[in-house]
Amino acid sequence: MENNQAADGRRFWWWLGGALLVLVVVLVSTWTWVTVRGDGRSGHVVTGSADDLREATFVLLDGADVVRLRTADLGGDAYRVSTPRDAGVRPAVSLTDGSLLTSLRSSGQDGPAIVEVVLHHSVRWHLRLSGGAKEQHLDLRDAQLGDVEFTAGANRIELTLPPADGTQRTVLSGGASQVVVRLAGDAPVRVRAGGGAGSVTVDGSTHSGVAGGTVLTPPEWESAPDRYDIDATSGVSTLTVDRTDADR
Repeated sequence: MENNQAADGRRFWWWLGGALLVLVVVLVSTWTWVTVRGDGRSGHVVTGSADDLREATFVLLDGADVVRLRTADLGGDAYRVSTPRDAGVRPAVSLTDGSLLTSLRSSGQDGPAIVEVVLHHSVRWHLRLSGGAKEQHLDLRDAQLGDVEFTAGANRIELTLPPADGTQRTVLSGGASQVVVRLAGDAPVRVRAGGGAGSVTVDGSTHSGVAGGTVLTPPEWESAPDRYDIDATSGVSTLTVDRTDADR
């Protein structure tokens, strides 16, 4: 009898251990492994492997003082997110269901929250910045790019876009004081000031006191295969859209 009870007990623990192992495997399979470095010299750095990643959405969940984002050849890494060693925040990154979710956690320091993001240029990225910032600088001239969305407010946004491939859509739904968008090439651009604007300048033509819902559309935009679509659904003080110097 005692032998049977002991055997039953062992089977129970084997079953429990197997169930826990399966649970761990399932959870790990939905997340990417990241490498975290914080050696005090280079600051707080998070990187992740590219593997077979071809398309993904980068999401910044929290606000910062300054956000700088660009693309580059990162070798075997898909992304690198960092903050300075004295910054008040450190990045935490997870990749699940094709979304690269980046949050900012307290580092115990008291320096400004400056976030540097570098994404691999061979991946097609959709971008969503859901945290507000004093300044946001996005240099995407060499990116393979899907939609770009700013869902939180900012004092200043500087955005450089690559040549349009189809309809390149940018949504500004969080409001901003100053927005500067630089376009590569000569593809036509439509600008909608859904929340109104103090002034909107497109390719050197300035419109002041722009009412909410105003849409500035050049005649060739509707039939153009490659084009830009900028939608400021919330109010902005100034919105300037021009072309990068290299393409003039």
